Amino acid sequence: MKTIARQAGVTEATVSMSLANNSRIPAKTRERIQAIAGRLGYTPHPYVSALLRLRRQGRAVKDRPVLALVNAFDRADGWKNAEGPTVRQMRDGAIGQAALRGYRTEEFWLRRDDMSPERLSEVLHARGIRGLLLSPLAEGAATPALKWDYFASVCLSVPLAPLTITTVCNDHFLSCLQTARECHRLGYRRMGLVLRKMHRERFQGRWDGGMQVAPLLLPKIRLVKTLLLETWDAEAEFAAWFRREQPEVIISPGAEWFHPMLARMGVAVPDDVGLAGLACSHLGHECSGVYQDGRAIGATAIDTLVAKVERFEHGLPGQPVNIMLESVWNPGKTLRAVR
Repeated sequence: MKTIARQAGVTEATVSMSLANNSRIPAKTRERIQAIAGRLGYTPHPYVSALLRLRRQGRAVKDRPVLALVNAFDRADGWKNAEGPTVRQMRDGAIGQAALRGYRTEEFWLRRDDMSPERLSEVLHARGIRGLLLSPLAEGAATPALKWDYFASVCLSVPLAPLTITTVCNDHFLSCLQTARECHRLGYRRMGLVLRKMHRERFQGRWDGGMQVAPLLLPKIRLVKTLLLETWDAEAEFAAWFRREQPEVIISPGAEWFHPMLARMGVAVPDDVGLAGLACSHLGHECSGVYQDGRAIGATAIDTLVAKVERFEHGLPGQPVNIMLESVWNPGKTLRAVR
């Protein structure tokens, strides 16, 4: 700053105020000093600038910056009370990790009072919020038209093409392949995948893909026809599929729904058929399968967002980035060694 002041023939205070674009300094003087700073390669340190700004505003340095958690569900409590435990865990993990990184979180419902995404963007921007974490989208919803240039942003989702927002999610493809591999290790060969129809679109066929590649990597596997349900409680449809296809093991994110259905059909788990979940609620659950660890996904999303905030990476990147976390195997009690 001394070098800039010397070349401009002004005081260091004038340089400081000019670089802060303070209107007390004439516009022409500011422009001249900023041009000199540019030629000299001067760039302000963002952390120091933020600290000085807080002191000028008379705010305590202990004030923690806010990260916005944007709830994109249909209801105001749609994220907090989501049906899927993994989605709820993502929120909990994000809140906890933000606190560890020195940030506060505030949740904003995308649909509050019929507010448009553009209006919500203005509200967040006016409050000085520079980072936002977008929840998984409501079923069938389009990506919101937020003013992305205002923020550093991350979404808890598979990639959202054509939107190039950075995304963090489970590796659904590998989770299904991992489940098939564990079932194969126990001796299961005839495997059946059961999904809700919305899963194929939401997760871009990733669970299907993991299942389809399993016979290419694991010997003697035979896949039965995949069952796609509108809702998990479609018991008659499930029963007809089971009797027709006769799988040795059922692999599904809704595995816990099928245990009582099979019991009513007189089919014992795991004696008559194996059951493997793709989204176990926690490690140690009696249902065998993979645990996605939503808290780790949420925490990773916050770490990614904080890095973008602190690098002043506002707007959408030109090259989309997707961070995927592997699942953890939960042995459970619904599979057994069959060969």
